[in-house]
Amino acid sequence: MFDVFGIGNPLLDAIVKVDDKHLVELDLRKGTMHLVDNQVSKETLEKFKDHEITFIPGGDVVNTMSGIANLGGKTIFCGKVGIDKHGMIIEQTMNDDNIKPVLVQGNVQTGTCISLVTPDNERTMITDLGAAITFKEKELILDDVKRSKLVYVTGYFLEDEVLRTISLRVLEEAKKHGKLIAIDVSDSALIERTNGKIQEIIEKYADIVFANEEEVKALTGKSEEEGLEELSKVTKIAIVKIGKKGALVKENDKVFKVPGFEVKAIDTTGAGDNFAAGFLYGITNGYTSEQSARIGNYVASRAVLQYGGRLKDSLKKDIKALFE
Repeated sequence: MFDVFGIGNPLLDAIVKVDDKHLVELDLRKGTMHLVDNQVSKETLEKFKDHEITFIPGGDVVNTMSGIANLGGKTIFCGKVGIDKHGMIIEQTMNDDNIKPVLVQGNVQTGTCISLVTPDNERTMITDLGAAITFKEKELILDDVKRSKLVYVTGYFLEDEVLRTISLRVLEEAKKHGKLIAIDVSDSALIERTNGKIQEIIEKYADIVFANEEEVKALTGKSEEEGLEELSKVTKIAIVKIGKKGALVKENDKVFKVPGFEVKAIDTTGAGDNFAAGFLYGITNGYTSEQSARIGNYVASRAVLQYGGRLKDSLKKDIKALFE
């Protein structure tokens, strides 16, 4: 029934243009995600109240499910929101995007992600997971895993101990029913914070792994191509995203260098999420891993031409043209 089952943190993204000095003032490591509580999130938004702020429903897995649906794929998203306006906006947006939402509701408010975009178009995220962090294993519905070709999870949902337990339950169910499993590493700093747990999960469950240059180095201690080789030893398909240069893919003994698309980016928020969307759409709809990476590069190149990680225009017709 579904191409991809995604489980993750549904958030309302707040996109803010800032200068590098603001990151220094807030003591933030550029280009990474920083988990904070609701109070810090509110204080940060207050700090930038005079800046232009764009609010967009998001979250990494939500962005990926939206991207797959944009291409014509069938997706389902599972997560937890609050009983509030932000949760309603997220659910309505998913329905509009043709994603099947399975959203548990709780008394804690819906989470937010403040994405600070510097002049070089790099984004640094301040995330209050809100209701998402209160997801309980007893609230999980697993029937849709059996009705999906592939299960997708990211490092951001594997970091918290409670959410990791839920993820592992989903991954066990996927393996039980012979489903493909794809994992996106998400953040190099997260690898350090989880003390090797992400590596263990990848080695035990993953058929497909996504990592960028910094993440593969954090995982393997090696750079791009050597890191790809190491990653390929523990998964069927290893992908290293190399920004505007495209992606490296290794499946079995074959390595593909898939070039990117030259564009003038205005916001890299969701670029990796949309690469995953294009790749997973391809791999669940009969394309090879090399072709899927080309689709991923194209979808990512369109995503960086706008603010936020949710594609605004349909790319269905564009995909066939990529291979003509």
